[in-house]
Amino acid sequence: MRIGIDCRRILDIKHGENAGVGHYVYYLLKNLLKIDKENEYYLFFYDHKIKADEFKQNNVKIIYFPGLENIGKIPFFYRHWFIPHILKLYRLDIYHNPANIIPLFYLSKSILTIHDLALYKNPEWFPDHQYFTKMITIPFSIRKAKKIIAVSENTKNDIINIFKVKAEKVEVIHEGVEDFSQLIIDEAKIKPELKISKPYFLYLGTLEPRKNLVRLIEAFNVFLKKHNEFKLILAGKKGWKFEPIFETIENLGLKEKVINIGYVNTEEKVYLLRNSFAFVFPTLYEGFGLPILEAMNLGVPIITSNISSIPEIVIDNAVLIDPYKIDSIADGLFKIKNNDKLREDLATKGRGIAQNFTWEECAKKTIELYKNL
Repeated sequence: MRIGIDCRRILDIKHGENAGVGHYVYYLLKNLLKIDKENEYYLFFYDHKIKADEFKQNNVKIIYFPGLENIGKIPFFYRHWFIPHILKLYRLDIYHNPANIIPLFYLSKSILTIHDLALYKNPEWFPDHQYFTKMITIPFSIRKAKKIIAVSENTKNDIINIFKVKAEKVEVIHEGVEDFSQLIIDEAKIKPELKISKPYFLYLGTLEPRKNLVRLIEAFNVFLKKHNEFKLILAGKKGWKFEPIFETIENLGLKEKVINIGYVNTEEKVYLLRNSFAFVFPTLYEGFGLPILEAMNLGVPIITSNISSIPEIVIDNAVLIDPYKIDSIADGLFKIKNNDKLREDLATKGRGIAQNFTWEECAKKTIELYKNL
């Protein structure tokens, strides 16, 4: 087969992670090419700054879409009309877009990965300029795709319920988690501001409304009344409507207790997780929940939400809270502080659960889906 994969959202190891979708594209591709030496892969990139040398092998062709070297936002005409014409030149048997969208004028056989449908379930979390994506491009892509990969059963159910898609069109293929448990970190290279005095709770992810950080900070303020020695670390870049998070920290007088350290790379992330008292992730909606798996893989106990895809991933191996109730989040913090045996059990069992989610298995199931088409 001649398999085309859209790599425009791929994680760039050199310049930083491109959030969850970029992570998925990178590790899926890495494992597809490690397993599959028979089929031909055509990898399509937008940005010439992303070096694709690590993907070069006999059955791989790297293609950079022309004329984009000095362009910021890709024009609509280019994305939806010009790119389909370029794809057609390579006579692909299957075109796989791992990031929710197929170009409007691409008419050949395609596969789509849907990571979540938060844009439909909670549109207030997103900028208004995503109207066209919401009303036109995603619905078209879901109708056009021959098969849809959902990264969780929860996402599959959302696709079926929102778009009235037949269940057999949607295949659940879970994401994997990289095993960083053996990663050796040179602590001399860790920035001083990341060497935070223990104990601390850690949040990893974009600072945005859906992550529910305002309620987390308010719950942490309740927790501090009895355990003032703790800190809460927020690690991640600022997203849309991040301002209320910092207003809450200011209004509650928690500048010394709630610390935002911004984006962290892989080594910094692992360092922070290993030294944390617990990982706290009170999200209001997740299509999968990769940060939770990364924490479990490193034996870090978890406090997280009891909604969307989260119970599917953690099974019973987390302190589950109602993310809409500040008291429930605070109770989760108290529960994990006051029960050492619980923390130990969560750490041990979490490593075992995380081992069931591998990128190799994700790639094998994806190749099987290609063959079935």
